[in-house]
Amino acid sequence: MENQEQLYQQDIRNFIDIVDRFKYLQDNDYTTAYKLHKDALAQYDRWSQILFEVRRSELSRKKDPPWKDRAEEVMRVLNNIYVSSRMVYGKGKDDYETKR
Repeated sequence: MENQEQLYQQDIRNFIDIVDRFKYLQDNDYTTAYKLHKDALAQYDRWSQILFEVRRSELSRKKDPPWKDRAEEVMRVLNNIYVSSRMVYGKGKDDYETKR
């Protein structure tokens, strides 16, 4: 089976970028949190498509459980980043609305 990681190099770079940005997210950086939650959701959708492609390819080829497991783990991480970033953004939105 062709190395799946090589097929998705840009997706892997995008995932690493999101994780790196999340590592430095401050709880009062609402603008970055908003962008991060949007990016994480978009990448979650992309990795969902990747997982679908891997599962579909397994119908006619040898299975690749490690790659499938990794794609599922990436999706879990992206979902956690999405939720956490959305919470930071939501806090900022609430803070802004109460200061009116």
